[in-house]
Amino acid sequence: MAVAFAILGLTAAPAHAHAVLVASSPIDGARVETPPTVVTLTFDESVRLIPDAAQVISMTGEPATAGPAHLSDDGTTIVIPLRPHLPRGSYAATWRVVSADGHVVAGSISYGIGQDAGAQLPPPADHSAALTLTSDVARGVLYVGLVLATGMALGCRMLWPWTLALKRTTALLVAGWAAIVVATVAQFLLQGPPSLDLGWAAVFTRDALANTLSSRTGVLLVVRAALAMAIGIALRSRRRGATTVLAVCAAGTALTVALDGHASVGAQPWLAVAVTTVHVLAMTVWLGGLVALCVAVLPTRGADDLRRWSLIAVGCVSVLILSGTYQAWRQVRPVAALWSTSYGITLSVKVAIVATMVALAYLARRRSGPNTLRRTVIAELVLGMAVVAVTTALVTLPPARATYGPPVSLSAPLDDRTAAVHLDTTRRGPTTISVTALDAHGHPIRVVSVSGTLSSQDAGIASLAVRFEPSVADQWSSSHAVVPLPGSWTLHLVVEFSTADAITTTAHFRVW
Repeated sequence: MAVAFAILGLTAAPAHAHAVLVASSPIDGARVETPPTVVTLTFDESVRLIPDAAQVISMTGEPATAGPAHLSDDGTTIVIPLRPHLPRGSYAATWRVVSADGHVVAGSISYGIGQDAGAQLPPPADHSAALTLTSDVARGVLYVGLVLATGMALGCRMLWPWTLALKRTTALLVAGWAAIVVATVAQFLLQGPPSLDLGWAAVFTRDALANTLSSRTGVLLVVRAALAMAIGIALRSRRRGATTVLAVCAAGTALTVALDGHASVGAQPWLAVAVTTVHVLAMTVWLGGLVALCVAVLPTRGADDLRRWSLIAVGCVSVLILSGTYQAWRQVRPVAALWSTSYGITLSVKVAIVATMVALAYLARRRSGPNTLRRTVIAELVLGMAVVAVTTALVTLPPARATYGPPVSLSAPLDDRTAAVHLDTTRRGPTTISVTALDAHGHPIRVVSVSGTLSSQDAGIASLAVRFEPSVADQWSSSHAVVPLPGSWTLHLVVEFSTADAITTTAHFRVW
Protein backbone atom coordinates (compact mmCIF):
# COMPACT_ATOMS: atom_id res chain seq x y z
CA MET A 1 0.00 0.00 0.00
CA ALA A 2 2.87 2.37 0.72
CA VAL A 3 4.02 1.95 -2.87
CA ALA A 4 0.58 2.98 -4.09
CA PHE A 5 0.51 6.15 -2.00
CA ALA A 6 4.02 7.08 -3.10
CA ILE A 7 3.05 6.70 -6.74
CA LEU A 8 -0.11 8.73 -6.14
CA GLY A 9 1.89 11.60 -4.73
CA LEU A 10 4.21 11.59 -7.73
CA THR A 11 1.62 11.29 -10.47
CA ALA A 12 -1.28 13.41 -9.27
CA ALA A 13 -1.34 16.64 -11.26
CA PRO A 14 -3.22 19.88 -10.83
CA ALA A 15 -6.65 19.57 -12.38
CA HIS A 16 -6.80 20.99 -15.85
CA ALA A 17 -9.80 22.90 -17.06
CA HIS A 18 -12.09 20.52 -18.88
CA ALA A 19 -14.40 23.11 -20.45
CA VAL A 20 -12.80 24.78 -23.49
CA LEU A 21 -13.79 28.17 -24.89
CA VAL A 22 -14.74 27.62 -28.55
CA ALA A 23 -16.32 30.95 -29.50
CA SER A 24 -16.90 34.46 -28.24
CA SER A 25 -18.62 37.63 -29.35
CA PRO A 26 -16.77 39.86 -29.91
CA ILE A 27 -14.02 37.46 -30.89
CA ASP A 28 -10.74 37.69 -29.06
CA GLY A 29 -8.67 40.60 -30.37
CA ALA A 30 -11.49 42.04 -32.50
CA ARG A 31 -11.99 45.71 -33.30
CA VAL A 32 -15.64 46.78 -33.37
CA GLU A 33 -16.97 50.19 -34.32
CA THR A 34 -20.32 49.90 -32.53
CA PRO A 35 -20.29 49.17 -28.79
CA PRO A 36 -21.77 45.70 -28.15
CA THR A 37 -24.61 45.30 -25.67
CA VAL A 38 -23.38 41.93 -24.39
CA VAL A 39 -20.29 39.76 -24.42
CA THR A 40 -20.93 36.04 -24.99
CA LEU A 41 -18.52 33.22 -24.18
CA THR A 42 -19.33 29.76 -25.57
CA PHE A 43 -17.75 26.57 -24.22
CA ASP A 44 -17.69 23.02 -25.57
CA GLU A 45 -19.67 21.74 -22.56
CA SER A 46 -22.01 23.10 -19.92
CA VAL A 47 -20.50 25.21 -17.15
CA ARG A 48 -21.61 26.55 -13.78
CA LEU A 49 -21.24 30.25 -13.05
CA ILE A 50 -19.36 31.40 -9.97
CA PRO A 51 -20.97 34.55 -8.51
CA ASP A 52 -19.27 37.76 -9.70
CA ALA A 53 -16.54 35.80 -11.51
CA ALA A 54 -17.48 36.81 -15.09
CA GLN A 55 -16.99 40.49 -15.85
CA VAL A 56 -15.86 43.03 -18.44
CA ILE A 57 -13.52 45.89 -17.56
CA SER A 58 -11.79 48.62 -19.53
CA MET A 59 -8.03 48.72 -19.75
CA THR A 60 -8.16 51.61 -17.27
CA GLY A 61 -9.84 49.32 -14.75
CA GLU A 62 -13.37 50.71 -15.05
CA PRO A 63 -16.18 48.11 -14.88
CA ALA A 64 -18.23 47.84 -18.07
CA THR A 65 -20.90 45.37 -16.98
CA ALA A 66 -24.53 46.36 -16.51
CA GLY A 67 -25.47 43.46 -14.25
CA PRO A 68 -24.61 39.90 -13.31
CA ALA A 69 -23.73 37.41 -16.02
CA HIS A 70 -26.13 34.57 -16.79
CA LEU A 71 -26.08 31.27 -18.67
CA SER A 72 -27.90 30.25 -21.83
CA ASP A 73 -30.60 27.59 -21.56
CA ASP A 74 -28.20 24.79 -22.51
CA GLY A 75 -25.59 26.00 -20.03
CA THR A 76 -22.78 26.32 -22.57
CA THR A 77 -22.80 30.10 -23.14
CA ILE A 78 -22.13 32.89 -20.64
CA VAL A 79 -23.88 36.18 -21.42
CA ILE A 80 -22.38 39.29 -19.79
CA PRO A 81 -24.60 42.41 -20.17
CA LEU A 82 -22.74 45.66 -20.85
CA ARG A 83 -23.47 49.29 -20.02
CA PRO A 84 -24.90 51.22 -22.98
CA HIS A 85 -22.79 53.63 -25.02
CA LEU A 86 -19.43 52.46 -23.80
CA PRO A 87 -16.69 54.88 -24.89
CA ARG A 88 -13.93 54.21 -27.37
CA GLY A 89 -11.20 52.07 -25.84
CA SER A 90 -9.91 48.60 -25.16
CA TYR A 91 -11.81 46.12 -22.98
CA ALA A 92 -11.22 42.71 -21.47
CA ALA A 93 -13.69 40.00 -20.48
CA THR A 94 -12.51 37.65 -17.74
CA TRP A 95 -14.22 34.58 -16.36
CA ARG A 96 -13.87 31.83 -13.82
CA VAL A 97 -16.42 29.03 -14.01
CA VAL A 98 -16.84 25.39 -13.02
CA SER A 99 -17.01 22.87 -15.86
CA ALA A 100 -19.54 20.05 -15.93
CA ASP A 101 -17.13 17.58 -14.31
CA GLY A 102 -16.30 19.90 -11.41
CA HIS A 103 -13.02 21.41 -12.61
CA VAL A 104 -12.47 25.17 -12.50
CA VAL A 105 -11.65 27.01 -15.75
CA ALA A 106 -10.47 30.61 -16.00
CA GLY A 107 -9.50 32.84 -18.90
CA SER A 108 -9.89 36.18 -20.64
CA ILE A 109 -10.38 37.78 -24.05
CA SER A 110 -9.82 41.35 -25.20
CA TYR A 111 -11.47 43.56 -27.83
CA GLY A 112 -11.46 47.20 -28.85
CA ILE A 113 -14.26 49.70 -29.50
CA GLY A 114 -13.17 52.12 -32.22
CA GLN A 115 -9.56 51.05 -31.81
CA ASP A 116 -7.41 47.94 -31.82
CA ALA A 117 -7.64 45.63 -28.84
CA GLY A 118 -5.08 46.08 -26.12
CA ALA A 119 -2.90 43.40 -24.64
CA GLN A 120 -4.88 40.48 -23.32
CA LEU A 121 -5.20 40.29 -19.57
CA PRO A 122 -3.82 37.19 -17.94
CA PRO A 123 -6.48 34.84 -16.57
CA PRO A 124 -7.38 35.36 -12.94
CA ALA A 125 -4.64 34.16 -10.62
CA ASP A 126 -5.10 30.66 -9.29
CA HIS A 127 -4.84 30.81 -5.51
CA SER A 128 -5.92 27.23 -4.98
CA ALA A 129 -3.40 25.05 -6.85
CA ALA A 130 -2.30 23.29 -3.66
CA LEU A 131 -5.93 22.60 -2.74
CA THR A 132 -6.60 21.12 -6.16
CA LEU A 133 -3.51 18.92 -5.98
CA THR A 134 -4.52 17.68 -2.53
CA SER A 135 -8.03 16.94 -3.79
CA ASP A 136 -6.57 14.91 -6.65
CA VAL A 137 -4.46 12.88 -4.21
CA ALA A 138 -7.60 12.33 -2.12
CA ARG A 139 -9.27 10.88 -5.21
CA GLY A 140 -6.44 8.36 -5.47
CA VAL A 141 -6.80 7.51 -1.79
CA LEU A 142 -10.50 6.88 -2.47
CA TYR A 143 -9.60 4.36 -5.19
CA VAL A 144 -7.27 2.51 -2.82
CA GLY A 145 -10.00 2.51 -0.17
CA LEU A 146 -12.50 1.04 -2.61
CA VAL A 147 -10.07 -1.73 -3.51
CA LEU A 148 -9.62 -2.69 0.14
CA ALA A 149 -13.01 -2.04 1.75
CA THR A 150 -15.19 -3.29 -1.11
CA GLY A 151 -13.13 -5.36 -3.57
CA MET A 152 -11.07 -7.22 -1.00
CA ALA A 153 -14.02 -7.51 1.40
CA LEU A 154 -16.29 -9.04 -1.25
CA GLY A 155 -13.56 -11.45 -2.34
CA CYS A 156 -12.93 -12.61 1.20
CA ARG A 157 -16.63 -12.99 2.04
CA MET A 158 -17.58 -14.85 -1.13
CA LEU A 159 -14.46 -16.97 -1.78
CA TRP A 160 -12.37 -17.19 1.37
CA PRO A 161 -14.58 -16.45 4.41
CA TRP A 162 -12.01 -17.98 6.77
CA THR A 163 -9.65 -15.05 6.01
CA LEU A 164 -12.01 -12.67 7.84
CA ALA A 165 -10.73 -14.11 11.13
CA LEU A 166 -7.16 -13.00 10.38
CA LYS A 167 -5.96 -9.79 12.03
CA ARG A 168 -4.15 -8.67 8.89
CA THR A 169 -7.38 -8.94 6.88
CA THR A 170 -9.31 -6.94 9.47
CA ALA A 171 -6.61 -4.28 9.55
CA LEU A 172 -6.69 -3.81 5.78
CA LEU A 173 -10.50 -3.69 5.67
CA VAL A 174 -10.55 -1.02 8.38
CA ALA A 175 -7.78 0.90 6.62
CA GLY A 176 -9.75 0.77 3.36
CA TRP A 177 -12.92 2.03 5.02
CA ALA A 178 -10.98 4.83 6.72
CA ALA A 179 -9.44 5.77 3.36
CA ILE A 180 -12.91 6.11 1.79
CA VAL A 181 -14.13 8.29 4.67
CA VAL A 182 -11.03 10.51 4.81
CA ALA A 183 -10.92 10.93 1.02
CA THR A 184 -14.62 11.81 0.82
CA VAL A 185 -14.43 14.36 3.64
CA ALA A 186 -11.25 15.86 2.16
CA GLN A 187 -12.80 16.20 -1.30
CA PHE A 188 -15.88 17.83 0.20
CA LEU A 189 -13.84 20.37 2.16
CA LEU A 190 -11.48 21.08 -0.74
CA GLN A 191 -14.16 21.47 -3.43
CA GLY A 192 -15.49 24.91 -2.42
CA PRO A 193 -12.40 27.16 -2.14
CA PRO A 194 -11.10 26.61 -5.72
CA SER A 195 -14.54 27.51 -7.10
CA LEU A 196 -14.36 30.79 -5.18
CA ASP A 197 -10.67 31.35 -6.03
CA LEU A 198 -9.73 31.03 -2.36
CA GLY A 199 -7.00 29.15 -0.54
CA TRP A 200 -6.55 26.99 2.53
CA ALA A 201 -7.94 29.61 4.90
CA ALA A 202 -11.39 29.23 3.31
CA VAL A 203 -11.68 25.44 3.70
CA PHE A 204 -14.01 25.60 6.71
CA THR A 205 -15.81 28.86 5.86
CA ARG A 206 -19.56 28.99 5.44
CA ASP A 207 -19.33 30.33 1.87
CA ALA A 208 -17.05 27.52 0.71
CA LEU A 209 -19.16 24.80 2.33
CA ALA A 210 -22.38 26.32 0.95
CA ASN A 211 -20.83 26.50 -2.52
CA THR A 212 -19.96 22.81 -2.37
CA LEU A 213 -23.39 21.81 -1.09
CA SER A 214 -25.07 23.73 -3.92
CA SER A 215 -23.07 21.89 -6.59
CA ARG A 216 -23.66 18.47 -8.10
CA THR A 217 -20.24 17.35 -6.90
CA GLY A 218 -21.16 18.31 -3.35
CA VAL A 219 -24.40 16.32 -3.48
CA LEU A 220 -22.52 13.28 -4.81
CA LEU A 221 -19.97 13.57 -2.00
CA VAL A 222 -22.74 13.66 0.61
CA VAL A 223 -24.24 10.52 -0.94
CA ARG A 224 -20.80 8.91 -0.98
CA ALA A 225 -20.33 9.73 2.71
CA ALA A 226 -23.65 8.04 3.54
CA LEU A 227 -22.61 4.99 1.52
CA ALA A 228 -19.28 4.93 3.37
CA MET A 229 -21.14 4.73 6.67
CA ALA A 230 -23.21 1.83 5.32
CA ILE A 231 -20.03 0.10 4.12
CA GLY A 232 -18.58 0.41 7.62
CA ILE A 233 -21.67 -1.18 9.16
CA ALA A 234 -21.67 -4.00 6.59
CA LEU A 235 -17.98 -4.72 7.23
CA ARG A 236 -18.66 -5.21 10.95
CA SER A 237 -21.69 -7.42 10.41
CA ARG A 238 -21.52 -11.19 9.96
CA ARG A 239 -25.17 -11.53 9.00
CA ARG A 240 -26.08 -13.24 5.73
CA GLY A 241 -27.40 -10.07 4.10
CA ALA A 242 -24.30 -8.00 4.92
CA THR A 243 -22.52 -9.17 1.78
CA THR A 244 -25.44 -8.02 -0.37
CA VAL A 245 -25.48 -4.64 1.38
CA LEU A 246 -21.74 -4.32 0.84
CA ALA A 247 -22.10 -5.12 -2.87
CA VAL A 248 -24.91 -2.58 -3.30
CA CYS A 249 -22.92 0.10 -1.46
CA ALA A 250 -19.86 -0.67 -3.60
CA ALA A 251 -21.95 -0.21 -6.75
CA GLY A 252 -23.42 3.02 -5.39
CA THR A 253 -20.00 4.41 -4.54
CA ALA A 254 -18.70 3.48 -7.98
CA LEU A 255 -21.71 5.29 -9.45
CA THR A 256 -20.82 8.49 -7.58
CA VAL A 257 -17.29 8.24 -8.97
CA ALA A 258 -18.64 7.87 -12.51
CA LEU A 259 -21.09 10.76 -12.14
CA ASP A 260 -18.29 13.05 -10.95
CA GLY A 261 -15.98 12.48 -13.90
CA HIS A 262 -15.58 12.53 -17.68
CA ALA A 263 -18.41 10.04 -18.19
CA SER A 264 -21.10 12.56 -17.21
CA VAL A 265 -20.08 14.99 -19.97
CA GLY A 266 -20.37 14.59 -23.73
CA ALA A 267 -22.23 12.11 -25.91
CA GLN A 268 -24.26 9.24 -24.41
CA PRO A 269 -23.73 10.39 -20.78
CA TRP A 270 -26.00 7.81 -19.14
CA LEU A 271 -24.49 4.89 -21.04
CA ALA A 272 -21.03 6.24 -20.29
CA VAL A 273 -21.86 6.57 -16.59
CA ALA A 274 -23.15 2.99 -16.49
CA VAL A 275 -20.07 1.67 -18.29
CA THR A 276 -17.72 3.63 -16.03
CA THR A 277 -19.52 2.33 -12.94
CA VAL A 278 -19.02 -1.25 -14.10
CA HIS A 279 -15.40 -0.42 -14.97
CA VAL A 280 -14.70 0.87 -11.45
CA LEU A 281 -16.39 -2.16 -9.88
CA ALA A 282 -14.38 -4.60 -12.00
CA MET A 283 -11.17 -2.80 -11.07
CA THR A 284 -11.91 -2.89 -7.34
CA VAL A 285 -12.91 -6.57 -7.33
CA TRP A 286 -9.87 -7.65 -9.36
CA LEU A 287 -7.33 -5.65 -7.37
CA GLY A 288 -9.07 -6.42 -4.08
CA GLY A 289 -8.88 -10.12 -4.83
CA LEU A 290 -5.16 -9.80 -5.55
CA VAL A 291 -4.66 -8.08 -2.18
CA ALA A 292 -6.50 -10.93 -0.42
CA LEU A 293 -4.37 -13.49 -2.22
CA CYS A 294 -1.14 -11.73 -1.27
CA VAL A 295 -1.81 -11.03 2.40
CA ALA A 296 -4.12 -13.85 3.47
CA VAL A 297 -4.78 -16.74 1.09
CA LEU A 298 -1.38 -17.69 -0.33
CA PRO A 299 0.64 -17.20 2.89
CA THR A 300 -1.66 -19.55 4.84
CA ARG A 301 -3.19 -22.11 2.47
CA GLY A 302 -1.09 -21.83 -0.65
CA ALA A 303 -2.59 -22.23 -4.10
CA ASP A 304 -5.49 -24.50 -3.15
CA ASP A 305 -9.02 -23.73 -4.29
CA LEU A 306 -8.26 -20.83 -6.68
CA ARG A 307 -10.47 -22.06 -9.51
CA ARG A 308 -13.40 -19.79 -8.64
CA TRP A 309 -11.07 -16.82 -8.24
CA SER A 310 -9.58 -17.51 -11.67
CA LEU A 311 -13.05 -17.37 -13.22
CA ILE A 312 -13.85 -14.11 -11.41
CA ALA A 313 -10.50 -12.59 -12.42
CA VAL A 314 -11.07 -13.50 -16.07
CA GLY A 315 -14.54 -11.97 -15.87
CA CYS A 316 -13.19 -8.76 -14.33
CA VAL A 317 -10.46 -8.45 -16.96
CA SER A 318 -13.00 -9.03 -19.74
CA VAL A 319 -15.25 -6.30 -18.32
CA LEU A 320 -12.28 -3.94 -17.98
CA ILE A 321 -11.26 -4.51 -21.59
CA LEU A 322 -14.77 -4.00 -22.98
CA SER A 323 -15.63 -0.99 -20.82
CA GLY A 324 -12.18 0.53 -21.30
CA THR A 325 -12.50 0.19 -25.07
CA TYR A 326 -15.80 2.06 -25.00
CA GLN A 327 -14.33 4.78 -22.79
CA ALA A 328 -11.33 5.17 -25.09
CA TRP A 329 -13.60 5.35 -28.16
CA ARG A 330 -15.59 8.08 -26.45
CA GLN A 331 -12.73 10.18 -25.09
CA VAL A 332 -9.90 9.65 -27.61
CA ARG A 333 -10.63 10.90 -31.10
CA PRO A 334 -8.95 10.52 -33.53
CA VAL A 335 -6.56 7.62 -32.92
CA ALA A 336 -3.58 9.97 -33.32
CA ALA A 337 -4.65 11.62 -30.05
CA LEU A 338 -3.33 8.52 -28.25
CA TRP A 339 0.27 9.67 -28.80
CA SER A 340 -0.20 13.43 -29.23
CA THR A 341 -2.20 14.45 -26.14
CA SER A 342 -1.48 14.13 -22.43
CA TYR A 343 -4.70 12.17 -21.93
CA GLY A 344 -3.92 9.76 -24.76
CA ILE A 345 -0.36 9.12 -23.58
CA THR A 346 -1.50 8.54 -19.99
CA LEU A 347 -4.23 6.18 -21.19
CA SER A 348 -1.68 4.28 -23.28
CA VAL A 349 0.50 3.85 -20.18
CA LYS A 350 -2.49 2.49 -18.26
CA VAL A 351 -3.32 0.03 -21.05
CA ALA A 352 0.30 -1.14 -21.17
CA ILE A 353 0.35 -1.80 -17.41
CA VAL A 354 -2.94 -3.71 -17.52
CA ALA A 355 -1.69 -5.76 -20.48
CA THR A 356 1.42 -6.65 -18.48
CA MET A 357 -0.77 -7.75 -15.55
CA VAL A 358 -2.84 -9.97 -17.83
CA ALA A 359 0.33 -11.48 -19.30
CA LEU A 360 1.66 -12.25 -15.82
CA ALA A 361 -1.62 -13.90 -14.84
CA TYR A 362 -1.50 -16.03 -18.00
CA LEU A 363 2.07 -17.12 -17.29
CA ALA A 364 1.13 -17.99 -13.71
CA ARG A 365 -1.56 -20.36 -14.96
CA ARG A 366 0.89 -22.03 -17.35
CA ARG A 367 3.52 -22.58 -14.66
CA SER A 368 2.75 -24.60 -11.55
CA GLY A 369 4.20 -24.11 -8.09
CA PRO A 370 3.17 -21.98 -5.11
CA ASN A 371 6.35 -19.89 -5.14
CA THR A 372 5.87 -18.94 -8.78
CA LEU A 373 2.23 -18.07 -8.14
CA ARG A 374 3.09 -16.00 -5.07
CA ARG A 375 5.73 -13.98 -6.93
CA THR A 376 3.40 -13.46 -9.87
CA VAL A 377 0.50 -12.29 -7.71
CA ILE A 378 2.75 -9.84 -5.86
CA ALA A 379 3.97 -8.44 -9.18
CA GLU A 380 0.37 -8.16 -10.39
CA LEU A 381 -0.61 -6.28 -7.24
CA VAL A 382 2.27 -3.81 -7.53
CA LEU A 383 1.30 -3.15 -11.14
CA GLY A 384 -2.33 -2.86 -10.05
CA MET A 385 -1.44 -0.10 -7.60
CA ALA A 386 0.41 1.62 -10.44
CA VAL A 387 -2.83 1.40 -12.46
CA VAL A 388 -4.65 3.13 -9.59
CA ALA A 389 -2.05 5.91 -9.61
CA VAL A 390 -2.19 6.36 -13.39
CA THR A 391 -6.00 6.39 -13.24
CA THR A 392 -5.82 9.15 -10.63
CA ALA A 393 -3.67 11.22 -12.97
CA LEU A 394 -5.88 10.36 -15.95
CA VAL A 395 -9.09 11.74 -14.45
CA THR A 396 -7.43 15.12 -13.81
CA LEU A 397 -6.61 15.56 -17.50
CA PRO A 398 -8.99 16.96 -20.11
CA PRO A 399 -10.11 14.22 -22.54
CA ALA A 400 -8.15 13.90 -25.75
CA ARG A 401 -11.25 14.76 -27.80
CA ALA A 402 -11.30 18.18 -26.08
CA THR A 403 -7.65 19.07 -26.69
CA TYR A 404 -6.58 17.34 -29.92
CA GLY A 405 -5.79 19.81 -32.67
CA PRO A 406 -2.22 19.52 -33.96
CA PRO A 407 -0.61 22.27 -36.01
CA VAL A 408 -0.70 21.73 -39.74
CA SER A 409 1.35 23.00 -42.68
CA LEU A 410 -0.27 23.23 -46.11
CA SER A 411 0.76 24.15 -49.62
CA ALA A 412 -1.43 26.09 -52.07
CA PRO A 413 -0.48 26.67 -55.74
CA LEU A 414 0.13 30.21 -57.04
CA ASP A 415 0.79 29.46 -60.74
CA ASP A 416 4.54 28.78 -60.79
CA ARG A 417 4.80 29.86 -57.18
CA THR A 418 3.48 28.42 -53.93
CA ALA A 419 1.78 29.68 -50.80
CA ALA A 420 3.10 27.97 -47.67
CA VAL A 421 0.29 28.00 -45.10
CA HIS A 422 0.68 27.11 -41.44
CA LEU A 423 -2.03 26.87 -38.75
CA ASP A 424 -0.72 26.79 -35.18
CA THR A 425 -3.69 24.63 -34.12
CA THR A 426 -6.53 22.76 -35.79
CA ARG A 427 -8.58 22.75 -32.60
CA ARG A 428 -11.89 24.57 -33.00
CA GLY A 429 -11.67 28.11 -31.69
CA PRO A 430 -9.03 30.82 -32.18
CA THR A 431 -6.06 29.98 -34.38
CA THR A 432 -3.18 31.81 -36.03
CA ILE A 433 -2.74 31.34 -39.79
CA SER A 434 0.61 32.21 -41.37
CA VAL A 435 1.14 32.58 -45.12
CA THR A 436 4.46 32.85 -46.97
CA ALA A 437 4.77 33.10 -50.76
CA LEU A 438 7.56 30.97 -52.22
CA ASP A 439 9.16 31.03 -55.65
CA ALA A 440 9.79 27.95 -57.78
CA HIS A 441 12.97 27.24 -55.80
CA GLY A 442 11.24 27.49 -52.43
CA HIS A 443 12.63 30.90 -51.51
CA PRO A 444 10.36 33.49 -49.85
CA ILE A 445 9.24 36.35 -52.06
CA ARG A 446 7.63 39.66 -51.20
CA VAL A 447 3.92 40.27 -51.75
CA VAL A 448 1.85 43.45 -51.57
CA SER A 449 -1.04 42.01 -49.59
CA VAL A 450 -2.75 38.81 -48.48
CA SER A 451 -6.47 38.49 -47.80
CA GLY A 452 -8.63 35.49 -47.16
CA THR A 453 -11.84 33.86 -46.01
CA LEU A 454 -12.72 30.58 -44.32
CA SER A 455 -15.64 28.37 -45.30
CA SER A 456 -16.96 24.96 -44.29
CA GLN A 457 -19.76 22.95 -45.81
CA ASP A 458 -19.66 20.59 -42.83
CA ALA A 459 -20.20 23.46 -40.41
CA GLY A 460 -22.67 25.28 -42.67
CA ILE A 461 -20.52 28.42 -42.81
CA ALA A 462 -20.25 30.17 -46.16
CA SER A 463 -17.61 32.77 -45.36
CA LEU A 464 -15.61 34.08 -42.41
CA ALA A 465 -13.26 36.95 -43.17
CA VAL A 466 -9.62 36.51 -42.19
CA ARG A 467 -7.49 39.62 -41.81
CA PHE A 468 -3.78 39.21 -42.57
CA GLU A 469 -0.99 41.56 -41.55
CA PRO A 470 2.76 41.51 -42.23
CA SER A 471 4.61 39.80 -39.40
CA VAL A 472 8.25 38.69 -39.79
CA ALA A 473 10.34 38.83 -42.95
CA ASP A 474 8.05 37.94 -45.87
CA GLN A 475 5.43 36.21 -43.75
CA TRP A 476 1.82 37.33 -43.28
CA SER A 477 -0.15 36.27 -40.22
CA SER A 478 -3.84 36.28 -39.45
CA SER A 479 -5.27 38.66 -36.92
CA HIS A 480 -7.75 36.87 -34.65
CA ALA A 481 -8.94 34.10 -36.99
CA VAL A 482 -11.54 31.74 -35.52
CA VAL A 483 -12.76 28.35 -36.75
CA PRO A 484 -15.77 27.83 -34.47
CA LEU A 485 -16.88 24.31 -35.43
CA PRO A 486 -15.23 20.97 -36.29
CA GLY A 487 -15.22 19.54 -39.80
CA SER A 488 -13.53 20.07 -43.16
CA TRP A 489 -12.59 23.70 -43.82
CA THR A 490 -11.28 25.61 -46.82
CA LEU A 491 -9.02 28.65 -46.66
CA HIS A 492 -9.55 30.92 -49.67
CA LEU A 493 -6.55 33.19 -50.27
CA VAL A 494 -5.95 36.17 -52.51
CA VAL A 495 -2.23 36.86 -52.79
CA GLU A 496 -1.34 40.15 -54.49
CA PHE A 497 2.18 40.42 -55.88
CA SER A 498 1.49 43.75 -57.61
CA THR A 499 -1.49 45.79 -58.76
CA ALA A 500 -1.56 43.70 -61.95
CA ASP A 501 -0.68 40.33 -60.42
CA ALA A 502 -3.13 38.86 -57.89
CA ILE A 503 -3.76 35.13 -57.64
CA THR A 504 -6.56 33.26 -55.88
CA THR A 505 -5.89 29.86 -54.34
CA THR A 506 -7.31 27.49 -51.73
CA ALA A 507 -6.04 25.18 -49.01
CA HIS A 508 -8.06 22.49 -47.25
CA PHE A 509 -7.68 21.29 -43.67
CA ARG A 510 -9.55 19.47 -40.91
CA VAL A 511 -10.69 21.09 -37.67
CA TRP A 512 -11.30 18.94 -34.58
